[in-house]
Amino acid sequence: MTDQFNWKSFTYSVNSKAIVPVLGNDLSNLRLKKSSIEKLEYYNAMLSAGEQVGDTLEINLYKYLAFRIWENLSSKPLDFDATINNVARGLMAQNITESDIQLAIKNEINALTNEQIILDPFIKLISIGGFETFVSLNYDNFLERAFEAAGRLVNKSYNFSNPFSASVASEKKDPALPKIYNLMGNIQGANFAITDDQSIEFLYMLQNGMDTIAKELFDAISQKSMLFIGSSLPDWFMRIFIRILSKEPFRSQVKKKYVAANNILKDTELKKFLESNNIKVIPIGQNLQPDTQNKFYKNAIDFIEDVHNQVSKVSGPPPNEVLFKEEIFISYSWTDKSLAERMKNELMRNGVNVFFDDDELKTGEKYNDVIIEKLKTCAYFLVIISENAIADKSRYVYAKEWTTAILYEKLTSKSYIRPFIIDATKPTDPRIPDEIRLLNIESITNLDELPKTIRKFISENNLTPLK
Repeated sequence: MTDQFNWKSFTYSVNSKAIVPVLGNDLSNLRLKKSSIEKLEYYNAMLSAGEQVGDTLEINLYKYLAFRIWENLSSKPLDFDATINNVARGLMAQNITESDIQLAIKNEINALTNEQIILDPFIKLISIGGFETFVSLNYDNFLERAFEAAGRLVNKSYNFSNPFSASVASEKKDPALPKIYNLMGNIQGANFAITDDQSIEFLYMLQNGMDTIAKELFDAISQKSMLFIGSSLPDWFMRIFIRILSKEPFRSQVKKKYVAANNILKDTELKKFLESNNIKVIPIGQNLQPDTQNKFYKNAIDFIEDVHNQVSKVSGPPPNEVLFKEEIFISYSWTDKSLAERMKNELMRNGVNVFFDDDELKTGEKYNDVIIEKLKTCAYFLVIISENAIADKSRYVYAKEWTTAILYEKLTSKSYIRPFIIDATKPTDPRIPDEIRLLNIESITNLDELPKTIRKFISENNLTPLK
């Protein structure tokens, strides 16, 4: 990009799982058919607050909620800036209880469909393999919905709550799955912050560690850099929040900090403060001078798109960057090629050298000779078992590769066959060769568990580091 933003360093940090994205309200947006909202009282105000694209309106969730909650709960006209804080304060002045306001917000968000929510930025964000921990200032459930829509597993969210703890001490988290910390509460939790003073109380709780999940949060992000993305916060809140979450003085350079928010450049004092304290501010939402080499982004979502593209180019170690001595042979039925490639990619991402016949066999080489040679020299023979693989014993993968590997293991007393089941096939199925069926067979029924399985494989088999 430029010398002002080092993409190489940034993507390396992401792939090393060294950056934690901190999500803000800028990312939560809706795409609504204008015909579905045209009868609402504040329809024209919504049009002004959003962006019209054909017959649809794209509008920030929290701006939409402000209009909807006021329309539903107040009998007075809305004659002030429509923000959740202002609306909540105005309703409380009319003796509307906080719990009623929260319930109305929950109902509005839960009524939204995935088609109305612009989930793509969240889906792109979670598809970046280097992000293991997500910190959110939003109380919507769009991030959780994105995991569900993408068919990816995630730990149950840590939802902060005030004044009582939202942590469930007995609930065990899977360390191989991503974690979500909703710092301002969540509609799926006990409560959430809807006014500025409530947000301060949540921050105070976080600083003092009054909630038991505060310790788990700080353990998860210890020594990691921060990417504040879509977090257009007031000057006073942004300064305090960054200091509390990073747990280090501003001038410290132990953790890198990036801010990519829609309105930061408009707040010149905040921008100056951040940049003078070693925080990189991504140029978003403001036209730059022609001689400026920095790349300009329309909004935080535009930046997510670029991060996704940049990181995808260099995701994981390249094929020639082998970190372990051993070579792994993957034996699979061609009908299972897609999943076999996923396993190959995950092994290579972890620095393991893989023999995968689709890549290695060159034109003119004798297929059997190459396979047999690799069977002899590989350290481990990964058998991918499926209904496709065992349905016909005459198939090459079964009749040649598996049979040869079994024979070679017997002749050499070399324990190197490692079987994996990838579908509903039972480990006791008699169609699986006896020599394989009697081994410990791992099961991969959900691809989100694949990274954990591969790391476990590397650890249990004590692969030898080259360096």
